[in-house]
Amino acid sequence: MTDRPLARGRPGRPPGAARLPGLAMTAALVAGLAVVALGTTVEITSQPDFCGSCHIMKPYYESWKGSTHKNVACVECHIAPGVTAEFRKKYEALSMVTSYFTGTYGTNPWAEIDDAACLRCHERRLLSGKELFGDVLFDHAAHLSGMRRGKTLRCTSCHSQIVQGSHIAVTASTCILCHFKDQPSGTGTARCTLCHHVPDKVIRADGLTFDHGDVERFGMDCTGCHARPEGSGGQVPRERCVTCHNEQSRLQEYGNPDLLHRMHVAEHKVDCTHCHLELEHVSPPRMTASVPACATCHAAGHSPQMSLYAGLGGRGVESIPSPMFLAGIRCEGCHLEIPGHAAEVRKASDVSCMSCHGAGYRGIFLSWKEEVSERTAALRRAVDATGAALGPSKPAAFEDALHNLQLVTRANGIHNVDYARALLARSHQDLNAARSAHGLAALPLPWREAPYDSPCLQCHQGIEARAGRVFDRAFSHAAHVAEAGLQCAACHRDHDEKPRHEVLRFGRAGCDSCHHQDDSKDCLSCHASVRGGVLPNALGDFSHAFHLDEAGQSCADCHELKPGYPVRLIQEHCAACHG
Repeated sequence: MTDRPLARGRPGRPPGAARLPGLAMTAALVAGLAVVALGTTVEITSQPDFCGSCHIMKPYYESWKGSTHKNVACVECHIAPGVTAEFRKKYEALSMVTSYFTGTYGTNPWAEIDDAACLRCHERRLLSGKELFGDVLFDHAAHLSGMRRGKTLRCTSCHSQIVQGSHIAVTASTCILCHFKDQPSGTGTARCTLCHHVPDKVIRADGLTFDHGDVERFGMDCTGCHARPEGSGGQVPRERCVTCHNEQSRLQEYGNPDLLHRMHVAEHKVDCTHCHLELEHVSPPRMTASVPACATCHAAGHSPQMSLYAGLGGRGVESIPSPMFLAGIRCEGCHLEIPGHAAEVRKASDVSCMSCHGAGYRGIFLSWKEEVSERTAALRRAVDATGAALGPSKPAAFEDALHNLQLVTRANGIHNVDYARALLARSHQDLNAARSAHGLAALPLPWREAPYDSPCLQCHQGIEARAGRVFDRAFSHAAHVAEAGLQCAACHRDHDEKPRHEVLRFGRAGCDSCHHQDDSKDCLSCHASVRGGVLPNALGDFSHAFHLDEAGQSCADCHELKPGYPVRLIQEHCAACHG
């Protein structure tokens, strides 16, 4: 046999066997390093700073840093619970990194957040009941536990991924779109009280005081004062589909709303406003009055009414907007739909006032209407008489007087009683200026005026000319206000006192404190009604007319007239005549 050298190693071991342990150790070391590298990579790529290192992600990263989720890592929301989701998202992230370095990335990043990721932290939201978002009552359970208007909603249906610099903020436009699209105002999901509690407070704005407690008490319609949805109708323009899709088969499903909502909302969590035009539900700008030169006289519109309501359009009078105008009350607040008529037929009446302010305002409305009508008619007579006296040549002052009178007449002065009164007063002043220029005598003011300003007159305009009966006695406000100059609080409770301020401070005998200060006044100026009728007594029927007119008796012959005290009958005086 030929002698051959033995292989190194243990006796009888095959060649190369000595290298196996070394290879195994190397493989284990490489695997360990790979695991460490993978873990390090996963840890690094899970940090928000890594997400923000990509320049196309900077706006999202900056909004996240200023949001309520700034202490929650991106992966906590963008990766749903579960190992499968973790690997899938890491694969997607690796693909994005590759696209970034190869320059094949898009500039409009898209992310879907699964509801399960939100509910890891916010599961109790479904059980917490209603909560207040601004002034809106919101219930998460009602929106996420079932279909709403036939649609399955997700968290990101209402919480946008980036809204005005806020990350995962509530997108109010989505709420408005869902609640108001194809819904008549005040009904169904568009009814005000579905989201808003009627506030239990008194609003004071621009001289107008309104108690919201009256809303439920009188069944008022919120939309009379507050905005209805405005802008678009929430349509979906067909051209918006092609911003994401170019397959003809998908574009053909444009008219299939069930499929579109299932694919975009339920499955892919696309924000509603990516497809729908936005609806608005905000306070409208203040109404403005428009008085175009032609339309003022030659159009069937309502520009005179709008001008008067806004306190504009007069000559020589400063603007006096109605308190209702300043508070944003729109035409619909007073012009109510008439049952049994077309929806466009609306009428304002005393019912309009009572629907907001209660039954007590019926008298105020009727008083306003009567006073404006009487003043307008009285001034019309004065203008017609002056116009006839002036002849064909009319001075500018007369034209100004006529203009203000016509504005109140055509605009219906009750739309703004304060401005109408000022216009009529200015019209009378200009009328006398025109008369004076032609040597005619000035005309006296054809109505009564209170000699003082009072907050009561903000509502009770014209009360100085009203008359009636109090305690079964004839009563004239003119004598007390215009002549005697008595302030309202002399007889009535102050505005802030209870019960309601229009109640008299005293009973039947309260008038005596003024009217019986001395015995020199003629009793019959107030008690003229005693001449009529007969009073029964133990001696037979008693006639004031007989004793006053035939027997020549005076009131003091039978009554005790003690200044400051109620009148008392002195029965023993009867015996002087009747035994």
